[in-house]
Amino acid sequence: MNVSLTLRSVARALPHAPAVTQEGRMLTYGELEDQVARIAGGLRAGHGLRAGDRVGIWVENCLEYFPVLFAIWRAGLTAVPINNKLHPKELVWILGNAEAKLCIVTPDQFDRLSELPAGTSLPPLITTGTRDYAALLEGTPVTDTSPDPTREAWLFYTSGTTGRPKGAVLTHRNLLFMTLSYYADIDFIDHTDTKFHAAPLSHGSGLDGLAFVLKGAHNVIIPGSFEPDRIFAELARYPKVSMFAAPTMLTRLINHPLAGRADHVGVATPGQRPGHNRATHAAPVPGHTDWRPADGSRRCTPRGFISRLSSAAFTRQSSG
Repeated sequence: MNVSLTLRSVARALPHAPAVTQEGRMLTYGELEDQVARIAGGLRAGHGLRAGDRVGIWVENCLEYFPVLFAIWRAGLTAVPINNKLHPKELVWILGNAEAKLCIVTPDQFDRLSELPAGTSLPPLITTGTRDYAALLEGTPVTDTSPDPTREAWLFYTSGTTGRPKGAVLTHRNLLFMTLSYYADIDFIDHTDTKFHAAPLSHGSGLDGLAFVLKGAHNVIIPGSFEPDRIFAELARYPKVSMFAAPTMLTRLINHPLAGRADHVGVATPGQRPGHNRATHAAPVPGHTDWRPADGSRRCTPRGFISRLSSAAFTRQSSG
């Protein structure tokens, strides 16, 4: 099945639930589906794109990311998310290698293209917040698409640390299997969960985000550079929070002065079983450290993970 059709089902079941939030702006699932359908129509009608064509996404973490990503799939196209930290020359190489027919960018990313030599070849660009992007949102809604799960969905490029970046093709079946594996092997989530996106959506955070979108959970975009102060401030505002984080991000969190003082009651931790309320009880699982809050309830967290972050809220209990 095309991943975007699963979003359509979620929007029908939870039209008023918050889907994506960024600094005061918010889309419900009904609004997200509407934008996805309209952008897909705009891509099909206004840019001569055919099924299977590839579309780059070179944006900072922003509200527009998920509507654009799912719209590309709804239109029967392949998304090519690109790390916004890459140099414009690297962008040019990836777009050329992917044979992208179009690229969606944000204003700040567009301004960075001035670093390129005059005459550099690029596919057509659409910048968010412009008339061209507004025209996409006026497209005739596309509510259906090919359900073929073997079609390309995401062309995932490596960072190119040891050479040129390499693109790995992920089909819709790959993405759906990955999402189901998240529920089975990482965490059982539902529409009451929250996903913080402080790491790049073009990478692991965006892939993890699919599991949350397809359960009708709330995706909170935290744009700009990673700042632990902002994470701690947001924790107090949202329930059952999960976040994809690189080791350096975790190190900054657990060494931050607020790590032992902030309210972590909303932090979600893996290891729960279906039917358990994560805020009050979670069955211990092998390889995890069992923690007990002051109220005597239990949680699980991977051994050592945010242990200092939680030191003021939990006392360690023997699992034996």
